[in-house]
Amino acid sequence: MMKHTLKAIVAGLVLAGSTATFAGNPPPTIKADAPNRYIVKKGDTLWGISGKYLNAPHRWREIWAVNKQLKNPHLIYPNDVLIMCIIKGKTLVGVDTGEGCAGIERNMEATSAPIKVNPTRGSIDPIPLSTIRHWLDRAIIVNPADFEGTPYVIASKKGNLLTATGDKIYVKGTGLNLGQTYGIYHKSNPYVDTRTNQVVGLEAIQVARGIVTDIAANGVTSIQLTQVFDTVVHEGDRVFVEFDAQTPETFYPAPAEITRGGTVARVMGDMNTTGRNGVIAINIGAKQGARTGHVLDVYQKGALILDHKNNNTPIRLPNEKSGQVLVFKVFDNISYAYVLSSDMPISEGDQLLAPPYL
Repeated sequence: MMKHTLKAIVAGLVLAGSTATFAGNPPPTIKADAPNRYIVKKGDTLWGISGKYLNAPHRWREIWAVNKQLKNPHLIYPNDVLIMCIIKGKTLVGVDTGEGCAGIERNMEATSAPIKVNPTRGSIDPIPLSTIRHWLDRAIIVNPADFEGTPYVIASKKGNLLTATGDKIYVKGTGLNLGQTYGIYHKSNPYVDTRTNQVVGLEAIQVARGIVTDIAANGVTSIQLTQVFDTVVHEGDRVFVEFDAQTPETFYPAPAEITRGGTVARVMGDMNTTGRNGVIAINIGAKQGARTGHVLDVYQKGALILDHKNNNTPIRLPNEKSGQVLVFKVFDNISYAYVLSSDMPISEGDQLLAPPYL
């Protein structure tokens, strides 16, 4: 087997399904400190591996040796050995099956054998799903008018709203059906478009789910709670069919293809700033071309300084790139994004642009 520096430990391993093309662009730059081979470790993430050794991890398809016999050829697992080979004049990275580059080349060309399913269990995640699980499963952006028109919680059987699984709550409003399961949602803050000063969405967090057990003649509905999350049900919380965002469990990062730039609309959680592994909301949604897996560059506004040689005239320095984020849940005008990398704290109002190497 020819020895090569495994400089790309691959970006590629990360992502399947990207349709971005890079015609006319030079090959991805491989970093000089990459090892000859890399053994995948428990706790690795695909983004962490690829970003560490490749300057543009989204361009994985240019270097990843796909095994055509596998349904999910891009998944990797702890203890997999990644090696780089030159196959038919192209520098590629693949998983060593024990036969070195010859085995990778043979697997790439084997198309007549039955397709085998490469199981996802035990594979390395592109990003740590535990970090985004709350926002992935329980947070939605809705139209404020639609939200205010839904049934609302008025009381609980115990006379208070410190509820737990199995408790009963009472709801006022129409449209609920006996025997059907619904979500109970707490209203959070609205999102306002700073350019138009218009509300573009209202955040709602699911606090519980329950099944309708009775509908009284006066319009009061009884709901038995089948699951309560890490908070309590409040008087005034809204009840409606659980939202199914059809969000994938695996994310395949690709450079964003959006109709305009945007800004960080909100830093999620209790802090004013965030960094790597944080979650933000951005004012770019499906209507602006955002899709699950899109990666955006974040730019921090340049500092305002005084030009001492020009009568202390204020002058704004250029914006500085501060990190990258991955979109993981998309609504009409707002999306949730995970912070892949951050050299400086990311704050509300920071600029978002598609990566320049599309």
